[in-house]
Amino acid sequence: MKILRNFALASVAIIAVSCSNTGEAIQATEAQEVATPEESAVSYAVQTDGDEIAWVGFKTISGDQHHGTIQVTEGEMNVQDGKLVGGTFVIDMNSIYNIDVPMEGEYNKEKLTNHLKSDAFFDVANHPTATFTITGVVEGADGMHNISGNLKMRGKENNITFPANVSITENGINFEAPEFTIDRTQWDVMFLSANLVDVAKDRAIDNNIKLEVTLSATK
Repeated sequence: MKILRNFALASVAIIAVSCSNTGEAIQATEAQEVATPEESAVSYAVQTDGDEIAWVGFKTISGDQHHGTIQVTEGEMNVQDGKLVGGTFVIDMNSIYNIDVPMEGEYNKEKLTNHLKSDAFFDVANHPTATFTITGVVEGADGMHNISGNLKMRGKENNITFPANVSITENGINFEAPEFTIDRTQWDVMFLSANLVDVAKDRAIDNNIKLEVTLSATK
């Protein structure tokens, strides 16, 4: 009982001091309907040459962070009258990779990536891919675009909106979304357990994850 009580007190303490190191997360909403592109829309194939998504995760108390990459395996973007109107890309969650942790040592790269792939986080065994499907594009006066889309991850689908710089030419598209933040718990990327030890472990990890997306597509 004393051990359980100590874990309970530790959990409360962690919750009390936990705060985001990443700024405010995008508020995810219910998944939206995806419009079918018109027949006249031009399709561009997303190029999958590596490191399309960069991520940064944080610890709540120490402020330590880890960063790495995830690969896109396939996708397309749809252009109508010279404007981006839709598209989708598939993310290989098995490709998640850490950059800053060394290969050797008690806490090494393999241990971290195995944790990220486990059912305590992305549950890659049951959900090997994630997808993002564009549901809306609004071009701003500054040339930036607000991209809305359904992000499906760990079997849960939510709609998010983030800014991106989109450049379209006759032969290709460059799509660059600077850092934006999502709350992992809105996709159940967490310890789905009432066990006090698991609760304490989960609270030691910041809910927010920073992402940066860099894609290119060609006809």
